[in-house]
Amino acid sequence: MKDYLEKRRAELKKRGNKGFTLMEMLIVVAIIAVLIAIAIPIFTSQLESARDATSVANIRSAYTEAQAAYLNESDSAANINFVKTGNKITGVTVTNVAIESQQANDWSGKGADLPVKQADGEVLSDPGTNGAKAITFTYGDDNTVTASWAN
Repeated sequence: MKDYLEKRRAELKKRGNKGFTLMEMLIVVAIIAVLIAIAIPIFTSQLESARDATSVANIRSAYTEAQAAYLNESDSAANINFVKTGNKITGVTVTNVAIESQQANDWSGKGADLPVKQADGEVLSDPGTNGAKAITFTYGDDNTVTASWAN
């Protein structure tokens, strides 16, 4: 075994193995820099998409909570308030709905399948500001439901 190791050391010395050259290292660093430069915008875009999807899911949950309160005529939850005209419930406000977004946009169609629209019939769109929102769901006589934001 000892003889083998000595022969192997002698072979390696003859070859003159020196490791990587400076040029090879610079090329590797440049390739890594290009990959990072490509990955950062993709990661940022995916992060924004995830935030938008979470916001839309929170709105759906708020709508479901408002529907349950409206149908049961129970505003016992801390974040539910009824809007009444006389004795008739005309709307339900759900407070503390978490909306996370970095920029105002139309949620790229993610909000198009929300069960509610804004009062003007447009798709409920990203309010453009982060934080807890109060969403008022207003019930029309023709069984339509519209929504509006408040901070």
